[in-house]
Amino acid sequence: MKKKNILQKCIAVAMALLLCFCALCACGKQEIKDEDTYISEVESLGIFDNSVADALPQTIIHKLIMEHFESPLPEGKTVKKAIFLGYDGFRVDGLENVLHMDDSAILYVSGQGGLYHTFSGGVAGVNEQATSTAPSWMAMLTGGWADYNGVDNNGQTKDLDAETFLTKVAKTGRAVSFTTSWREHTAVSYQPDIIASIENGLPAQYTHQIDDEATYYQVLRYVAKPAGAQKTAAEDPDAIFFTFEHTDHAGHDTGFGNQNEAYVEACQTADSWGYEIIKTIEARSTYPQEDWLIIISTDHGGTETSHGGQTLFERMTWLACNKPVEITEENKTFALKK
Repeated sequence: MKKKNILQKCIAVAMALLLCFCALCACGKQEIKDEDTYISEVESLGIFDNSVADALPQTIIHKLIMEHFESPLPEGKTVKKAIFLGYDGFRVDGLENVLHMDDSAILYVSGQGGLYHTFSGGVAGVNEQATSTAPSWMAMLTGGWADYNGVDNNGQTKDLDAETFLTKVAKTGRAVSFTTSWREHTAVSYQPDIIASIENGLPAQYTHQIDDEATYYQVLRYVAKPAGAQKTAAEDPDAIFFTFEHTDHAGHDTGFGNQNEAYVEACQTADSWGYEIIKTIEARSTYPQEDWLIIISTDHGGTETSHGGQTLFERMTWLACNKPVEITEENKTFALKK
């Protein structure tokens, strides 16, 4: 009888330990740094063209893209093109994972222009918003924070009059595309834009893909242009935006940060796919006559297995661009307002 009780107790202890282990795995590894250490370690990478103190708001991306299309064509160029590669949930210290890669889109693009500290989550203490997917991409596409576009968290629909750079470019007659596998973008956040583009006959495509791999191949179809290829404007958009979800999924599953193998692998996969897209652009038969702006960025960071708050692990983001970005007071405070 005693042996049976001892065996039952052993089984109970073993089950308890197993449940604790599973809970730890589900929660991901704990954050092992404080914010000051995090900043110093990121700065020590020596890869940025500005400091954390001079970080640009992520809203600057809208400004950069609109200025690109509104500026004169360089000599020998006949058409403007732009592509914005969005890596969802790619924490700033995740850049360390691509430094050794020969096929890093981030390193390749920033080597032509620059790599810059940016920030998500609105202006601290002024108009803070969730460091979540919908409000962060919305800030980049519209050029303003939630007090401009109406989206301060997931599950919200944008104000129609806060136009994205895609809508503005489409209104000039240029074809644009938005490709994503995160359903909320097309089902909720940008619903007004999708409906308006159809009703007004704008050359804008919003496509939902089943996963990142499908997004990758769709964007490759957009940018590929071998000699002799005949493509319609819709097949060869002038402004392209898409998101890869690799890193965000890995962060939520196992934890944001380089202590998690799945997260490291996700950073590298997303960036290598981005590199293939950029090299496909450069292989276009019409590339010598095209003036391309290439931007890569992320919407937010994360801590443990979540994001949405105002910690630096979540707020600190980054921007790679194939053209230099000026670190001026105007750019450091840029945000469209109503």
